[in-house]
Amino acid sequence: MQLSGFGLSDYKQLLRTALDQGYEFYTVAEYFDTTTLDTPSIVLRHDVDRRVHNAVALAEVETDLGIDATYYFRTSTFDPGLAESMEADGHEIGYHYEDLANERGDVRRAHARFAANLASFRQHVTVDTICSHGSPLSPHLNTDLWEGTRTPADYDLTGRAYEVEADDDGTSERLYCSDTGRDWNVSVPGFGRVRSTDDVIRALESEACQDLYLLAHPSRWATSRIQSVERPSWDIAAETGKAIASGVHNLQRTSRRFAERTHVAGAVRAIASTTSTTRSER
Repeated sequence: MQLSGFGLSDYKQLLRTALDQGYEFYTVAEYFDTTTLDTPSIVLRHDVDRRVHNAVALAEVETDLGIDATYYFRTSTFDPGLAESMEADGHEIGYHYEDLANERGDVRRAHARFAANLASFRQHVTVDTICSHGSPLSPHLNTDLWEGTRTPADYDLTGRAYEVEADDDGTSERLYCSDTGRDWNVSVPGFGRVRSTDDVIRALESEACQDLYLLAHPSRWATSRIQSVERPSWDIAAETGKAIASGVHNLQRTSRRFAERTHVAGAVRAIASTTSTTRSER
């Protein structure tokens, strides 16, 4: 975890460096809608988990630099007026959904909730793409909402954020670079390991990485001196809590799968026993 390098000035420097190096910026919707993307390019995404005004601050920096980005809002962070203003400046607004977790794994109710929330967003802004929220305190993965018969296309959506073709080890043409955990923690072929924001900037200057899928959480980027002290402490506590919750949920899923296999095995044995008895009676 990096304790520094996540201030508004650091973010400005990162974007300016990318522009100086000739990078073209795309929203997630533009990524799906554009037949041929320029190289080098950056698909720029923000998950607005909390601190909406931090998102506004990042959007203002991007607007001043002529950059458009995608902002995914939860229902708890969606402010119609602010979203409309950001869209007017050229940014994409998307839905950061967590309906399966909120409905405790009930897929039918989750889809009904998803449809209602999406319609509420669309009363104010255009929503073409979506992104699932991690919901670390829930054992249910919001991405599982699409394991049934319904698809994003049923809601007139272009695609999901996780469908952008990218990875964090350099095996794809586009490198996935996320500030999750206050540590970029990616490997850039021809450059090396990237951990800090300064590393990202140096990698851009080195021309080692051609294309990026960049995720920056607005709540992580301090916009004041108070936040520059408060944010690292909060992130340390949050990441620790997420790790504990993840361990508990993984154990729950493993136990559930084991129980299901045990029930299935018991049913198979019961059927086999019944069949054997029937045959012996014959």
